Amino acid sequence: MTRSTPKTRPVIHGVGRWGHPNLRTWEPQNPDDVAEELMLDIGSRGKKGADNFTLRVATPTGLSRLPSEHGIIATRPLLVMARYDYADLWSWLEQTVETCGGETWLDCVAELRQYFSWEFEGMTRV
Repeated sequence: MTRSTPKTRPVIHGVGRWGHPNLRTWEPQNPDDVAEELMLDIGSRGKKGADNFTLRVATPTGLSRLPSEHGIIATRPLLVMARYDYADLWSWLEQTVETCGGETWLDCVAELRQYFSWEFEGMTRV
């Protein structure tokens, strides 16, 4: 069975972290000690507008600094890197988002939510 080409393809419009809207120009003080929440603007290829998604990126040392709640340090969405490297992170983000195509934007969102939190998470339609 061959998989058809998705009609809607998501693309990254921007990635930042709190206080730094362009991740490309941010460097951590210590690439071995990172625990940052990233904000991603992802939209349909060829269209204006994007939805907001979040992802925590951490190294093992960074995770060890996070406070625990009832013994839990982190839940999804979480990406653990051995050492923070922007090129490796960007490559993973692009490849992951590229795999999340669908017939409609909501189909794409359903796929993206496997990796990221969506800004409308938990909201119900009226």
